[in-house]
Amino acid sequence: MKFIRLLLSFLVIPFISTCIAQGTHTNSSNDLTHSVFGPPISPIWEFQLGYLKEDGQNISSFNFYRKDQRNKTLFFKIANNNLNNRNEFRVKEITGGALLFPINDDDRFQLDLGGTYDVAKDTSLAGKAFYSRITYRPQSNLWFRAGTEYFDGYTIGHSYRNTILNSNYLVGKYTLSTVSVIGLVGSGKIDNTLNTRYGFAGIVEGPFNTFALAGFINSTEEKENVRTLAVGRWAPFRPDGLPSAIFFWKHKDNYDFQLGGIFFGGNNLFVRPAAIGMSQGMFISSTALRENSELRQGQLMSITDDYRNSDITLFYVYLNQAIEMIPGSVNHVGFRAVQAFKIFNELQFSIFSKPVVGLFYNEETEPVFNSKKRKFVDEQTSFWSFQAGVTLNENFILNVIHTPSKSEWNVALSFLLLTPGTGRQ
Repeated sequence: MKFIRLLLSFLVIPFISTCIAQGTHTNSSNDLTHSVFGPPISPIWEFQLGYLKEDGQNISSFNFYRKDQRNKTLFFKIANNNLNNRNEFRVKEITGGALLFPINDDDRFQLDLGGTYDVAKDTSLAGKAFYSRITYRPQSNLWFRAGTEYFDGYTIGHSYRNTILNSNYLVGKYTLSTVSVIGLVGSGKIDNTLNTRYGFAGIVEGPFNTFALAGFINSTEEKENVRTLAVGRWAPFRPDGLPSAIFFWKHKDNYDFQLGGIFFGGNNLFVRPAAIGMSQGMFISSTALRENSELRQGQLMSITDDYRNSDITLFYVYLNQAIEMIPGSVNHVGFRAVQAFKIFNELQFSIFSKPVVGLFYNEETEPVFNSKKRKFVDEQTSFWSFQAGVTLNENFILNVIHTPSKSEWNVALSFLLLTPGTGRQ
């Protein structure tokens, strides 16, 4: 408890002092309203209709987002899910979120809000998830965030059993030259079980735009202790011909997660703010709820737009989680995926432009009951998927992903509303 009070003082005292300092400089001639994300640009709106079909089951959805210099500031999805969703139930779902800047549209004061409401098919069982966080950036080298998250629904391994989760956290970050220190304190509750967390992380920026992060979060329950590592290189705003890259590793006793990416080409958007923000976000997310992970990232599209962030993109994702299917018997659920995209930004023929091709290799692991052995065993399957897409008349984007071995088709048609002054994507 003494250590937690010390950590709170580390977070709160600089916050108070900088608030006072901010108040004493209100008459300064320097306008810091857009000092974080840069000057305003005209927003892009993307509206997407999606349809996924697999073995006679399907998901239909409508999604949209608004994007400006602050990234996605408004996003929404409504879906009719006849496949198993993240909680292994078929649901009708509505999800939405927003990034708000309520104080004079100032970059330094940010409020994030979002939530999901779904109803399991053939039942009246409803699931609810909510998150909010406040971010304050008093100076370019000082950053604070307070967040709260809530989930009330039905989770994996608890068939039609209600579970309530919540998480609250406070984070502070201070940067001195090329070194940043992040402090975190929080608490989480699963039903009536409380878990207190605190942790630190450090970010070091090296030569040639390289960086590394190492962090550790200690929990009341030792099995919930989390280690996070990240290394990478961001792209300069003026392309230098070298690729940018990132690799994350997050580990706790019954959980391993890895995420890697390499980005090539002149149209490389993995610049410093994206690289550092993604790294510290991965560390902080260990105190948040995974039920809200898509909301926090603003990723609700049926087929995402990640491939548009560079000319050539390679992704690697790995997850392995231990679960107890029956008392005393541990099994595993997870996946491994390798994805490659190539977008031809300069290619155009008639109304067709910017074609994209993608190739994916996937492995999935899940417990299956073996009647001969009378127990659950881990079963692994692997399959390939292929993506093809094209932009039509600068405003429509058609993407198709096909998985032959699963008879799966995923089709998405997007409409881009480019407001006056918006450049080509």
